Amino acid sequence: MRVYFYCRDEPFNLQEDVVTIAEGLKDIGIPFHGSCNYWLQSAEPGDYLIRHDPEIRPDDCDVVVVSYTWSVFMRPGSFDVLERPLPEGLFKKGRRYTTVCMDNHDGHRTVSWEPEYRQFDLILRSKLNRRAWHPENMRPWVLGFTNRIVEATSGAPAFADRRRVVLVNFGASHPYGHGARTEAAKVFLPELEKQVPIDTSKDDLKCKPEDSYDLILWEQTGMRFSRSYYERLKTSRAVACFCGELIPPMPWKDPGQYLVGGNKARLKRKFFDTLARFDPRPARSVQWDSFRAWEAWVAGCATINLDLDLYGAELPMMPENWKHYIGVDLANPTRALDRLRDDPGVLERVASAGREWAMQHYAPSAMAWRFLEYLGADLSRRDQGRGA
Repeated sequence: MRVYFYCRDEPFNLQEDVVTIAEGLKDIGIPFHGSCNYWLQSAEPGDYLIRHDPEIRPDDCDVVVVSYTWSVFMRPGSFDVLERPLPEGLFKKGRRYTTVCMDNHDGHRTVSWEPEYRQFDLILRSKLNRRAWHPENMRPWVLGFTNRIVEATSGAPAFADRRRVVLVNFGASHPYGHGARTEAAKVFLPELEKQVPIDTSKDDLKCKPEDSYDLILWEQTGMRFSRSYYERLKTSRAVACFCGELIPPMPWKDPGQYLVGGNKARLKRKFFDTLARFDPRPARSVQWDSFRAWEAWVAGCATINLDLDLYGAELPMMPENWKHYIGVDLANPTRALDRLRDDPGVLERVASAGREWAMQHYAPSAMAWRFLEYLGADLSRRDQGRGA
Protein backbone atom coordinates (compact mmCIF):
# COMPACT_ATOMS: atom_id res chain seq x y z
CA MET A 1 0.00 0.00 0.00
CA ARG A 2 1.11 3.54 -0.77
CA VAL A 3 -0.54 6.78 0.33
CA TYR A 4 -0.55 10.14 -1.42
CA PHE A 5 -1.19 13.37 0.52
CA TYR A 6 -2.54 16.54 -1.03
CA CYS A 7 -1.24 19.25 1.30
CA ARG A 8 -0.26 22.92 1.09
CA ASP A 9 3.07 24.58 1.74
CA GLU A 10 2.12 28.17 2.66
CA PRO A 11 3.93 29.54 5.73
CA PHE A 12 1.98 29.11 8.97
CA ASN A 13 -0.43 26.55 7.43
CA LEU A 14 -0.67 23.89 10.13
CA GLN A 15 -1.85 20.52 8.80
CA GLU A 16 -1.34 18.21 11.73
CA ASP A 17 -4.19 16.11 10.38
CA VAL A 18 -1.87 14.64 7.76
CA VAL A 19 1.25 14.90 9.95
CA THR A 20 -0.29 12.57 12.53
CA ILE A 21 -1.19 9.96 9.92
CA ALA A 22 2.14 10.29 8.11
CA GLU A 23 4.14 9.85 11.31
CA GLY A 24 2.09 6.78 12.14
CA LEU A 25 2.49 5.32 8.65
CA LYS A 26 6.23 5.87 8.93
CA ASP A 27 6.27 4.00 12.26
CA ILE A 28 4.50 0.96 10.80
CA GLY A 29 6.36 0.93 7.48
CA ILE A 30 3.73 2.17 5.01
CA PRO A 31 5.27 4.42 2.29
CA PHE A 32 3.70 7.77 1.44
CA HIS A 33 4.27 10.78 -0.81
CA GLY A 34 2.93 14.32 -1.10
CA SER A 35 1.89 17.01 -3.56
CA CYS A 36 4.59 19.18 -1.96
CA ASN A 37 7.33 18.91 0.63
CA TYR A 38 5.74 19.42 4.04
CA TRP A 39 6.64 19.39 7.72
CA LEU A 40 10.31 19.82 8.57
CA GLN A 41 11.21 17.29 11.25
CA SER A 42 14.44 19.01 12.32
CA ALA A 43 16.59 22.04 11.62
CA GLU A 44 18.37 20.08 8.87
CA PRO A 45 17.51 21.57 5.44
CA GLY A 46 15.20 19.33 3.45
CA ASP A 47 14.35 16.98 6.34
CA TYR A 48 10.67 16.80 5.41
CA LEU A 49 8.29 14.17 6.76
CA ILE A 50 6.10 14.29 3.63
CA ARG A 51 8.12 14.52 0.43
CA HIS A 52 7.16 15.36 -3.12
CA ASP A 53 8.49 13.08 -5.81
CA PRO A 54 7.59 14.29 -9.34
CA GLU A 55 7.77 10.66 -10.50
CA ILE A 56 5.02 9.59 -8.06
CA ARG A 57 1.45 10.54 -8.97
CA PRO A 58 -1.82 9.86 -7.16
CA ASP A 59 -2.52 7.12 -9.75
CA ASP A 60 0.57 5.30 -8.49
CA CYS A 61 -0.87 5.04 -4.97
CA ASP A 62 -3.66 3.11 -3.30
CA VAL A 63 -5.03 5.89 -1.09
CA VAL A 64 -5.24 9.64 -1.80
CA VAL A 65 -5.73 11.92 1.21
CA VAL A 66 -6.74 15.58 0.96
CA SER A 67 -5.70 17.74 3.92
CA TYR A 68 -8.45 19.76 5.56
CA THR A 69 -6.82 23.09 4.67
CA TRP A 70 -6.55 22.23 0.98
CA SER A 71 -9.90 23.83 0.12
CA VAL A 72 -10.24 26.33 2.97
CA PHE A 73 -7.36 27.87 4.91
CA MET A 74 -7.83 30.64 7.48
CA ARG A 75 -4.74 32.69 8.19
CA PRO A 76 -3.76 32.46 11.90
CA GLY A 77 -5.19 35.23 14.07
CA SER A 78 -7.45 36.63 11.37
CA PHE A 79 -10.62 36.04 9.38
CA ASP A 80 -8.74 35.99 6.06
CA VAL A 81 -9.71 32.83 4.19
CA LEU A 82 -7.91 31.33 1.21
CA GLU A 83 -9.99 28.98 -0.92
CA ARG A 84 -9.18 26.63 -3.77
CA PRO A 85 -11.09 23.82 -5.53
CA LEU A 86 -10.46 20.15 -4.84
CA PRO A 87 -7.59 18.62 -6.87
CA GLU A 88 -8.43 18.32 -10.54
CA GLY A 89 -9.32 14.82 -11.63
CA LEU A 90 -9.56 13.51 -8.07
CA PHE A 91 -12.77 11.60 -8.78
CA LYS A 92 -12.09 10.64 -12.39
CA LYS A 93 -13.64 7.51 -13.82
CA GLY A 94 -11.58 4.36 -13.58
CA ARG A 95 -9.49 5.52 -10.64
CA ARG A 96 -8.09 2.70 -8.54
CA TYR A 97 -7.27 4.63 -5.40
CA THR A 98 -9.48 5.27 -2.39
CA THR A 99 -10.19 8.95 -1.64
CA VAL A 100 -10.05 10.30 1.92
CA CYS A 101 -10.89 13.83 3.05
CA MET A 102 -9.66 15.16 6.38
CA ASP A 103 -11.95 17.62 8.17
CA ASN A 104 -10.68 19.38 11.29
CA HIS A 105 -12.65 22.55 10.58
CA ASP A 106 -14.41 24.42 13.36
CA GLY A 107 -18.15 24.57 13.78
CA HIS A 108 -20.76 21.97 12.85
CA ARG A 109 -21.53 22.22 9.13
CA THR A 110 -18.26 22.62 7.24
CA VAL A 111 -17.13 22.57 3.62
CA SER A 112 -17.23 18.76 3.65
CA TRP A 113 -21.04 18.93 3.90
CA GLU A 114 -21.13 20.26 0.32
CA PRO A 115 -22.48 17.92 -2.39
CA GLU A 116 -19.14 17.39 -4.18
CA TYR A 117 -17.68 15.88 -0.99
CA ARG A 118 -20.16 13.00 -1.18
CA GLN A 119 -17.83 11.60 -3.83
CA PHE A 120 -15.15 10.89 -1.21
CA ASP A 121 -14.98 7.28 -0.11
CA LEU A 122 -14.26 8.44 3.43
CA ILE A 123 -14.29 11.69 5.36
CA LEU A 124 -12.48 11.69 8.70
CA ARG A 125 -14.25 14.35 10.73
CA SER A 126 -13.00 15.50 14.10
CA LYS A 127 -15.44 17.30 16.43
CA LEU A 128 -18.42 15.15 15.44
CA ASN A 129 -21.44 15.09 17.71
CA ARG A 130 -23.43 11.87 17.76
CA ARG A 131 -26.60 13.83 18.55
CA ALA A 132 -26.45 15.83 15.32
CA TRP A 133 -26.80 14.63 11.74
CA HIS A 134 -23.78 14.24 9.52
CA PRO A 135 -23.26 12.81 5.99
CA GLU A 136 -23.01 9.04 5.63
CA ASN A 137 -19.43 8.99 4.33
CA MET A 138 -18.11 10.60 7.54
CA ARG A 139 -16.42 8.71 10.35
CA PRO A 140 -15.37 10.10 13.74
CA TRP A 141 -11.80 11.30 14.08
CA VAL A 142 -9.86 13.52 16.50
CA LEU A 143 -7.20 16.22 16.36
CA GLY A 144 -4.92 13.91 18.32
CA PHE A 145 -1.24 14.63 18.75
CA THR A 146 2.02 14.33 16.86
CA ASN A 147 5.59 13.48 17.78
CA ARG A 148 6.12 17.22 18.26
CA ILE A 149 3.84 17.13 21.31
CA VAL A 150 5.45 13.98 22.68
CA GLU A 151 8.90 15.55 22.38
CA ALA A 152 7.85 18.91 23.83
CA THR A 153 6.29 17.28 26.91
CA SER A 154 9.04 14.71 27.50
CA GLY A 155 10.99 14.75 30.73
CA ALA A 156 7.99 15.77 32.83
CA PRO A 157 8.53 15.47 36.59
CA ALA A 158 6.59 13.02 38.73
CA PHE A 159 3.09 14.17 39.58
CA ALA A 160 3.98 14.77 43.25
CA ASP A 161 6.79 17.10 42.19
CA ARG A 162 4.62 19.27 39.97
CA ARG A 163 3.13 22.63 40.85
CA ARG A 164 -0.23 22.31 42.58
CA VAL A 165 -2.00 24.46 40.00
CA VAL A 166 -4.59 24.22 37.27
CA LEU A 167 -3.37 25.74 34.02
CA VAL A 168 -6.00 28.01 32.41
CA ASN A 169 -4.34 29.87 29.56
CA PHE A 170 -6.06 29.68 26.20
CA GLY A 171 -3.45 31.73 24.38
CA ALA A 172 -3.35 30.19 20.89
CA SER A 173 -6.99 30.41 19.95
CA HIS A 174 -9.39 31.83 17.40
CA PRO A 175 -10.38 35.48 16.99
CA TYR A 176 -13.88 34.59 18.23
CA GLY A 177 -15.23 33.33 21.52
CA HIS A 178 -15.91 29.81 22.73
CA GLY A 179 -19.25 29.44 24.49
CA ALA A 180 -18.06 26.47 26.57
CA ARG A 181 -15.05 28.41 27.86
CA THR A 182 -17.19 31.44 28.64
CA GLU A 183 -19.65 29.33 30.62
CA ALA A 184 -16.89 27.43 32.44
CA ALA A 185 -15.30 30.76 33.40
CA LYS A 186 -18.59 31.82 34.97
CA VAL A 187 -19.86 28.74 36.78
CA PHE A 188 -16.92 26.38 37.30
CA LEU A 189 -13.46 27.93 37.35
CA PRO A 190 -14.11 30.54 40.10
CA GLU A 191 -15.28 27.76 42.42
CA LEU A 192 -12.42 25.48 41.39
CA GLU A 193 -9.93 28.21 42.27
CA LYS A 194 -11.14 28.02 45.87
CA GLN A 195 -9.72 24.48 45.96
CA VAL A 196 -6.67 24.67 43.68
CA PRO A 197 -4.67 27.74 42.57
CA ILE A 198 -5.10 28.70 38.91
CA ASP A 199 -2.20 29.70 36.67
CA THR A 200 -3.30 32.05 33.87
CA SER A 201 0.19 32.84 32.55
CA LYS A 202 0.37 33.34 28.79
CA ASP A 203 3.14 33.85 26.28
CA ASP A 204 3.24 36.43 23.52
CA LEU A 205 2.97 34.02 20.62
CA LYS A 206 3.93 36.70 18.13
CA CYS A 207 7.49 36.72 19.48
CA LYS A 208 9.80 34.58 17.34
CA PRO A 209 11.75 31.90 19.27
CA GLU A 210 15.52 32.23 19.30
CA ASP A 211 16.25 28.51 18.93
CA SER A 212 16.49 27.55 15.24
CA TYR A 213 14.24 24.49 15.42
CA ASP A 214 11.77 26.15 17.78
CA LEU A 215 11.50 28.89 15.15
CA ILE A 216 10.71 26.27 12.48
CA LEU A 217 8.01 24.78 14.72
CA TRP A 218 6.61 28.24 15.49
CA GLU A 219 6.29 28.95 11.76
CA GLN A 220 4.89 25.54 10.84
CA THR A 221 2.26 25.63 13.59
CA GLY A 222 0.96 29.06 12.67
CA MET A 223 2.67 30.78 15.61
CA ARG A 224 1.20 28.31 18.11
CA PHE A 225 4.45 26.81 19.39
CA SER A 226 5.94 28.08 22.65
CA ARG A 227 8.60 26.10 24.50
CA SER A 228 7.89 27.95 27.76
CA TYR A 229 4.21 26.95 27.53
CA TYR A 230 5.16 23.28 27.36
CA GLU A 231 7.44 23.73 30.36
CA ARG A 232 4.51 25.18 32.34
CA LEU A 233 2.26 22.43 31.04
CA LYS A 234 4.39 19.50 32.10
CA THR A 235 5.08 20.98 35.53
CA SER A 236 1.36 21.53 36.25
CA ARG A 237 -0.99 18.99 37.79
CA ALA A 238 -4.16 19.83 35.88
CA VAL A 239 -5.25 21.74 32.79
CA ALA A 240 -8.59 23.27 31.82
CA CYS A 241 -9.39 22.25 28.22
CA PHE A 242 -12.90 23.62 27.61
CA CYS A 243 -13.53 24.29 23.94
CA GLY A 244 -16.29 24.93 21.45
CA GLU A 245 -19.90 26.01 21.55
CA LEU A 246 -22.83 24.63 23.54
CA ILE A 247 -26.00 24.43 21.48
CA PRO A 248 -29.60 23.41 22.20
CA PRO A 249 -30.55 19.71 21.98
CA MET A 250 -32.60 20.27 18.81
CA PRO A 251 -32.91 20.16 15.85
CA TRP A 252 -31.03 16.99 14.97
CA LYS A 253 -30.91 17.51 11.21
CA ASP A 254 -29.34 20.95 10.88
CA PRO A 255 -28.23 22.93 13.94
CA GLY A 256 -26.16 24.99 11.50
CA GLN A 257 -29.26 27.03 10.74
CA TYR A 258 -28.76 28.99 13.97
CA LEU A 259 -24.97 28.74 14.19
CA VAL A 260 -24.12 30.68 11.02
CA GLY A 261 -25.85 33.76 9.66
CA GLY A 262 -27.13 37.17 10.67
CA ASN A 263 -30.28 38.28 12.42
CA LYS A 264 -32.30 35.36 11.05
CA ALA A 265 -29.89 32.85 12.62
CA ARG A 266 -29.91 34.72 15.93
CA LEU A 267 -33.71 34.65 16.03
CA LYS A 268 -33.68 30.91 15.35
CA ARG A 269 -31.16 30.42 18.13
CA LYS A 270 -33.39 32.27 20.58
CA PHE A 271 -36.30 30.09 19.50
CA PHE A 272 -34.42 26.82 20.07
CA ASP A 273 -32.92 28.12 23.32
CA THR A 274 -36.49 28.70 24.53
CA LEU A 275 -37.55 25.19 23.48
CA ALA A 276 -34.52 23.77 25.32
CA ARG A 277 -35.98 24.94 28.64
CA PHE A 278 -38.69 22.30 28.23
CA ASP A 279 -36.39 19.59 26.85
CA PRO A 280 -34.94 17.15 29.42
CA ARG A 281 -31.92 16.40 27.22
CA PRO A 282 -28.64 18.20 27.90
CA ALA A 283 -27.11 20.70 25.51
CA ARG A 284 -24.76 19.53 22.74
CA SER A 285 -21.15 20.44 22.20
CA VAL A 286 -19.97 21.63 18.80
CA GLN A 287 -16.22 22.01 18.14
CA TRP A 288 -15.40 20.25 21.41
CA ASP A 289 -11.99 18.96 20.31
CA SER A 290 -8.85 20.98 21.06
CA PHE A 291 -5.09 20.56 20.86
CA ARG A 292 -5.00 21.67 24.52
CA ALA A 293 -6.74 18.50 25.67
CA TRP A 294 -4.34 16.22 23.80
CA GLU A 295 -1.32 18.18 25.01
CA ALA A 296 -2.58 17.82 28.59
CA TRP A 297 -3.15 14.09 28.21
CA VAL A 298 0.32 13.48 26.74
CA ALA A 299 1.98 15.69 29.37
CA GLY A 300 0.47 13.53 32.12
CA CYS A 301 -1.80 16.26 33.48
CA ALA A 302 -5.32 15.76 34.81
CA THR A 303 -7.39 16.90 31.84
CA ILE A 304 -10.48 18.93 32.83
CA ASN A 305 -13.03 19.25 30.07
CA LEU A 306 -16.72 19.07 29.30
CA ASP A 307 -18.37 15.76 30.08
CA LEU A 308 -17.84 14.56 26.52
CA ASP A 309 -20.36 11.75 26.63
CA LEU A 310 -23.05 13.93 28.21
CA TYR A 311 -22.70 16.62 25.54
CA GLY A 312 -22.64 14.13 22.66
CA ALA A 313 -19.00 14.23 21.57
CA GLU A 314 -18.10 11.31 19.31
CA LEU A 315 -14.56 9.88 19.28
CA PRO A 316 -13.39 6.60 17.71
CA MET A 317 -12.46 5.47 21.24
CA MET A 318 -14.19 7.35 24.04
CA PRO A 319 -12.37 8.27 27.25
CA GLU A 320 -14.06 7.35 30.53
CA ASN A 321 -15.07 10.23 32.76
CA TRP A 322 -13.25 10.34 36.12
CA LYS A 323 -10.83 7.69 34.87
CA HIS A 324 -9.14 9.26 31.84
CA TYR A 325 -10.28 12.86 32.35
CA ILE A 326 -12.51 15.00 34.54
CA GLY A 327 -15.69 15.80 32.65
CA VAL A 328 -17.86 18.63 33.92
CA ASP A 329 -21.58 19.17 33.46
CA LEU A 330 -21.70 22.98 33.28
CA ALA A 331 -25.43 22.90 34.06
CA ASN A 332 -24.56 21.29 37.40
CA PRO A 333 -20.86 21.94 38.14
CA THR A 334 -21.28 21.30 41.87
CA ARG A 335 -21.05 17.54 41.41
CA ALA A 336 -17.57 17.77 39.88
CA LEU A 337 -16.44 20.37 42.41
CA ASP A 338 -17.61 18.24 45.34
CA ARG A 339 -15.86 15.16 44.01
CA LEU A 340 -12.60 17.05 43.50
CA ARG A 341 -12.83 18.33 47.06
CA ASP A 342 -13.68 14.98 48.62
CA ASP A 343 -11.14 12.88 46.70
CA PRO A 344 -7.69 14.53 46.92
CA GLY A 345 -6.00 11.71 45.00
CA VAL A 346 -8.25 11.85 41.95
CA LEU A 347 -6.08 14.29 40.00
CA GLU A 348 -3.04 12.01 40.11
CA ARG A 349 -5.05 8.89 39.21
CA VAL A 350 -6.75 10.59 36.29
CA ALA A 351 -3.48 12.11 35.04
CA SER A 352 -1.75 8.73 34.97
CA ALA A 353 -4.62 6.76 33.43
CA GLY A 354 -5.36 9.53 30.95
CA ARG A 355 -1.85 9.58 29.54
CA GLU A 356 -1.80 5.80 29.22
CA TRP A 357 -5.16 5.86 27.41
CA ALA A 358 -4.07 8.62 25.02
CA MET A 359 -0.77 6.94 24.14
CA GLN A 360 -2.48 3.59 23.59
CA HIS A 361 -5.32 4.78 21.39
CA TYR A 362 -4.19 8.05 19.81
CA ALA A 363 -0.41 8.02 19.36
CA PRO A 364 0.50 8.46 15.65
CA SER A 365 0.97 4.70 15.11
CA ALA A 366 -2.44 3.98 16.67
CA MET A 367 -4.01 6.65 14.47
CA ALA A 368 -2.37 5.11 11.40
CA TRP A 369 -3.75 1.66 12.24
CA ARG A 370 -7.22 3.14 12.75
CA PHE A 371 -6.89 4.96 9.42
CA LEU A 372 -6.08 1.65 7.73
CA GLU A 373 -8.93 -0.08 9.56
CA TYR A 374 -11.40 2.48 8.24
CA LEU A 375 -10.08 1.66 4.76
CA GLY A 376 -10.76 -2.03 5.30
CA ALA A 377 -7.10 -3.04 5.40
CA ASP A 378 -5.90 -6.34 6.84
CA LEU A 379 -4.76 -5.56 10.39
CA SER A 380 -3.11 -8.91 11.08
CA ARG A 381 0.32 -7.22 11.17
CA ARG A 382 -0.84 -5.03 14.03
CA ASP A 383 -2.35 -7.96 15.87
CA GLN A 384 0.81 -10.02 15.39
CA GLY A 385 2.84 -7.13 16.74
CA ARG A 386 0.66 -6.96 19.83
CA GLY A 387 1.13 -10.65 20.52
CA ALA A 388 4.91 -10.53 20.12
